[in-house]
Amino acid sequence: MTCVEDILEWLDQYAPFRYAEQWDRCGLQVGDPAAAVDRVLVALDPNSGTIAEAEARRCDCLVTHHPLILHPLKALREDEFPGGLVLRVVRQGLHVIAAHTSLDAAKGGTNDILAGLLSLGSLEPLHVSPQWQGEPLYGGMGRIGRLEQAMRLEQLVEKVTGLLGTRDVRVVGDPAGQVHKVALCTGSGAGLMESVIAAGCDVYLTGDVKYHEAQRAAEGGLSLIDVGHFASERIVVAPLADYLRSKAERRSPDLRVFTAKAECDPFWVYRSLAVGKG
Repeated sequence: MTCVEDILEWLDQYAPFRYAEQWDRCGLQVGDPAAAVDRVLVALDPNSGTIAEAEARRCDCLVTHHPLILHPLKALREDEFPGGLVLRVVRQGLHVIAAHTSLDAAKGGTNDILAGLLSLGSLEPLHVSPQWQGEPLYGGMGRIGRLEQAMRLEQLVEKVTGLLGTRDVRVVGDPAGQVHKVALCTGSGAGLMESVIAAGCDVYLTGDVKYHEAQRAAEGGLSLIDVGHFASERIVVAPLADYLRSKAERRSPDLRVFTAKAECDPFWVYRSLAVGKG
């Protein structure tokens, strides 16, 4: 029999919860660590869609990258977020676990997965927390690496969109400019921009870049590829589910692990045909 605490232990072996940023909330967020688990759904986000999918698949545990509860709750109300979702999972008997920045920082986590898709070589962390230097599983936030061969920025953009299955990205830089040294940070990585510029990278792949941050990159001679938060991190769901399946095969072969199918980027892009017409 598998318990919630077993799932927590497996996740901690893969991406130790102690690697999480101080502001973050990782681990068991809702539920009973001693409760039995038969079916697990792995998703990027704990939202109404994935919670409904967990119910439809008769799952009793939801493992997500993003936490359901990030900031302290002053009340649990049906008409407030995320209180309404918390009440829903409690009624549903769904145990909710988050592996957020711990999974970003760990070797084999979100950043390494993205670097692997791009076949980057000579990998090193973009940012290392001093307290975890020397830890065998700690990789640090973000990655710096080199493409197998230099290419035009527009070629890299085309490669990235194909690998991530997204059509819409925002780009800063000369489309014909050559890029070789790449920095990346899944999710929201604009806060590491100065480190990227200082490292002499040609291009930075991340998400959630704001206007003035894009201007800073341009002034620093740094090209940017903003693929969005969802596209840069959705790639971790399948590998995380595969990892849990591999642990279950040795310990609890009856445990079923599913990947969420209902997730999508909340943003969509509207292109007006009337722009420029009199």
